[in-house]
Amino acid sequence: MKWSVYHIFKREMKRLSRQKSARNLFLIIPFVVFILLGLIYSKGALREVSIAVYDNDNSELSRTYIRSLEASPNLDVIYYMSSEDDLESVFVENEVQGIFYIPKDFYKDVLKGIPVDVKIYINSTNIVFGNLLYKSASEVTQLMSAAVVVKNIASLGINPNKILGTVMPIDVNTKVLANPQYNYIYYLLPGLATVLIQMILFFAASRAFNNEWKLDTYSDLYATANGNIITMILGKYLAYLVFGLSLCGFLFAIVFPIFQIPIYGSIGSLLVLLLIFLTVNIFLGFGVSFLFKNEIIALDVAIFYNSPAFVFSGFTFPIWAMPWFNSVYAQVIPYTHFLTGFLKIYQLNTPFKFIVPEIQRLFVFLLIGVLIIGIGLIVNRKTIFLHPKMSTI
Repeated sequence: MKWSVYHIFKREMKRLSRQKSARNLFLIIPFVVFILLGLIYSKGALREVSIAVYDNDNSELSRTYIRSLEASPNLDVIYYMSSEDDLESVFVENEVQGIFYIPKDFYKDVLKGIPVDVKIYINSTNIVFGNLLYKSASEVTQLMSAAVVVKNIASLGINPNKILGTVMPIDVNTKVLANPQYNYIYYLLPGLATVLIQMILFFAASRAFNNEWKLDTYSDLYATANGNIITMILGKYLAYLVFGLSLCGFLFAIVFPIFQIPIYGSIGSLLVLLLIFLTVNIFLGFGVSFLFKNEIIALDVAIFYNSPAFVFSGFTFPIWAMPWFNSVYAQVIPYTHFLTGFLKIYQLNTPFKFIVPEIQRLFVFLLIGVLIIGIGLIVNRKTIFLHPKMSTI
C-alpha cells in the first residue's frame, strides 16, 4: 500500500504543478499578497498624524501648548487656522485628521484655576486615527496640566521635587506584552497571511477529486491506487500537505525575516499546530470535493464557508462582544481556534500545554472532515467505485 500511496503522491504533485489554476493558488497569489501586505504595513506603527490648530487665545501658555503638540512624535501640525477658516473645509482641503481648538481666555482661566476645555475635532472615519489622536492629546494635555500646577506652586517658594506626588499622586506604569511596539505589521500580516493559507488550501482541496471526474482522469487515479480509496486520499493528502507547508515555509522563513516580524514562541509548537491546521483544511476540502461532483458548486461552498473566517475569528473584533449567532458561527470555523493557539505561541510565548484545547477542537474538525468524506463516498459511490470488487475501503 505504501508504494501505491507514493505513486498517488507523485502523480498529484505533477498534476498540481501542471495546472495553471493550482500554480496561481500556491505560487503567484501567496507571493504577491504576502509581499504586498508586508509593504502596506511596513511602516509599522502610525506616526506624525496630520493635525491643524486654532489658537483663539494667542497667549504664552497657548503657544507653549502648541509647541508641545509639535514635539509629540505621534502628531504633525501642518496647518494653523485663522478665524476665517471653516472647520469642515480645513479637514477636506488640508487633509488633516484632527483639529485642536484652544479657546479664548485659555491662559487667564488657567491662572484663575477655572477648568479649561481644549476641544479636539477628530476625523473618525478611520477609528485608528481617532484612537491615536485621543491618546496623544491626553498625554500632551496631562503633561501640560502638571507643568502648570508645578509652576504655580513653585512660585510660592516650594521645592517642585517635593510636590510631584501631590500633582500626580497616582502613576500608571503600563507594561505591554505581545506587541509592545504597537506595530501594525506584527498584528495584521500574520493574521491575514494565515487566513489566506487556509482559503488557498481549502479551495484547492475542494476540487481534488471532482476535477478528476471533470477531466475524465479519475479512472487513471483509481487504477494507480489499485482501487483503494484510502490510498487515493492519503496520496493526495501528502501532496497537498507539501504545498501547504511550502506556503507556511515561505511565510515564516522568508516573509517574516524580510519584514523583521519576530516569533516569540516555540517553533516546534508552531509546527505541530500548523500541521494539524493544514490537515483539517485538506480533509474538509476533500469532503466537499467528494460530496459535490460539480466543481463550481464545490468551489462556491468552499468560498461561502471560508470567506467570513477572518471577520468571525475574533481577530478584528472580540467574539464575546458579537451577537450570539455570530459567536456560534465563529466556533464552527477552524481558523478561529487555530488563530487563538497561533497567537498564544507567536506573540505570548506560552508553553505547548496551553494550546492543547485549541488542538483538541481542531481534531474535532478533522473528524468532521472524515465524516463528510464518508458521506460523499456513500452519495457518489457509483462514480467513486469503478470496480467495487477491487475496493478495499
